[in-house]
Amino acid sequence: RRELPDGGARPSAAQFKQLVVTALRELHGEVGAALPVDVLTYEEKTLSAILRVISSGLVKLWSALTLLGFYQNRRCAFRVLQTSPFLLALSGNSRELVLD
Repeated sequence: RRELPDGGARPSAAQFKQLVVTALRELHGEVGAALPVDVLTYEEKTLSAILRVISSGLVKLWSALTLLGFYQNRRCAFRVLQTSPFLLALSGNSRELVLD
């Protein structure tokens, strides 16, 4: 999830993908920018996304997003809420499960 402490512009899905690629390029160069990252879902309202990356690229992606501090000359931060090798595991949160 991306956080904008001072409000700021909310990127579209295409701009968000470009932001991820830019973060990878800035930290890891062209090799990082070539890392296959897919934006599976993106909610502009909450600035939340589900990204898919090969397991060997997880550390590169996570570090690039963590170290990115600005978007359009405004401070921003990324917060990784959950990781999983299985896409189905990201569909729900077992901590919020209500049993009847």
